Amino acid sequence: MGTMMRRFWIPALLAEEVAERDGTPIRVRLLGENFVAFRDTDGKVGFLDEKCPHRLASLALGRNEEGGLRCIYHGWKFGADGSCLEMPTEPADSTYKDRLRTRSFPIKEIGDMIWVYLGPPEQQPAFPEYDWLTMPSEQRAIVKQGQRSNYLQGLEGSIDSAHSWFLHRGSAPDWEKRMKISADTSPRLDAEDTDYGFRYAAMRRPNDDPEHQMYVRVTLWALPFVAFIPRPMDKREVLHVAIHVPIDDHHTMFYGIFASQDGSPQPHAIWREKLHARPGIELDRNWIRFAGPENHWNQDRESMKTGNFSGIDGFPNEDMAVQESMGHVVDREQEHLGTSDVAIIRMRRRMLESVERSMRGEDPIGLHVPIPWEKLRSEQRIIPIDQPWQSVGAFAGEYPQPSLSS
Repeated sequence: MGTMMRRFWIPALLAEEVAERDGTPIRVRLLGENFVAFRDTDGKVGFLDEKCPHRLASLALGRNEEGGLRCIYHGWKFGADGSCLEMPTEPADSTYKDRLRTRSFPIKEIGDMIWVYLGPPEQQPAFPEYDWLTMPSEQRAIVKQGQRSNYLQGLEGSIDSAHSWFLHRGSAPDWEKRMKISADTSPRLDAEDTDYGFRYAAMRRPNDDPEHQMYVRVTLWALPFVAFIPRPMDKREVLHVAIHVPIDDHHTMFYGIFASQDGSPQPHAIWREKLHARPGIELDRNWIRFAGPENHWNQDRESMKTGNFSGIDGFPNEDMAVQESMGHVVDREQEHLGTSDVAIIRMRRRMLESVERSMRGEDPIGLHVPIPWEKLRSEQRIIPIDQPWQSVGAFAGEYPQPSLSS
């Protein structure tokens, strides 16, 4: 699984974490490995192995100065490209520094985020330029939170439409609007594979004219990290994208993207306050929530009596609480899946298929054909009952079927 994931561009950290030239280096843990990120004197972002190749001290403790990162143990200095710039403990005429490098990795700074590619250099794919990445920065807010569970538990929450009629009752930003449209808690699900992963529809009976209309919510999953949440009903609403990145087998980093379609500003600070995800207040220095199993995820039983179904503030926090409560890694042999789990089953099958492709030396799903990433879009809409659900979202019928080359 780790080998397959390293073939993709991975969100590593927020650009704001390394905003300052010659600023504090940032320790980053991804897929069970430790790295260090920094912005050098010229503004270039470096992404290196955390350990200095000399005696393996952490370069996150290093001095970021004069175009490189200097280890505080013996003063060896490395550039953003991994080259050794200085080796002051060696003789002046030594050529050792010219023959030594530390691992460095390609990065892409876009959409207020730093993305990294950790796979084989000769297999580096094109970058997936989603439309929300290229919007003006003021139209996009990012909420970052760490989670104490395997990343798949988080991802499964993002592609599970059925739970939102319960867990997020009274807390999701569009909850009241959805309830006015449909009170149907048992959606009919249908899914289809796509070249980027899969998409599925949750179809509900609307409150008005259910004999002739249906309420359709289409969710997309771009393997292996990105889920598109079906919120927008019109241009005034905000796009919602959820990204789940493995820190290691037992921890995940979540990025919630909220981007306006009409040009309205979406300040980071307002969204982080609204979702109770403010660094230093609700989150520790590693972006992990202070709310956890030891304090029962700060569940408020009194608020459950007055309209908050879960008793937990902030809808991403609700997801994380129930997913962490399952344990670090779920024993899925104990599950009892139902008809509302069609998307979960489809996602697991696609993930296994992608791993099997990778093990055969083939490209994983999403890397084997050109994909117009900028057109991927989830959506919710009321449509005539005899209209195909594929007309909703993700190219709105323009791209209804995968190439089946996978």
